[in-house]
Amino acid sequence: MLYYTFSMDTPRPGKTRVTSVSLRAETLEAIRARAGKQGVSSYIEEAVQRQLQREAIDEYIAAAEAEHGPVDPAETAAMAERIRAHHAAHRDTAAPADAA
Repeated sequence: MLYYTFSMDTPRPGKTRVTSVSLRAETLEAIRARAGKQGVSSYIEEAVQRQLQREAIDEYIAAAEAEHGPVDPAETAAMAERIRAHHAAHRDTAAPADAA
């Protein structure tokens, strides 16, 4: 484990506090390689925010299923396919016209 204290290089909206976390050396190296100018603290902040959102969604789904019953797997698969198709269509149209 590698001990790392986050610095507040890049100001972000909202109140921030300096904290410490322990990360495996390989994890920190991978973060640094991907974070670039964004900085390690911002990269980790965004990753943690995404995890918190996923957990909130999981809690919402569990509460909805407790009230209404489980979601039909076929409906879930159909919705996932619609989402994939939507993203694929937008990826195709987002490319510059002269890109081939």
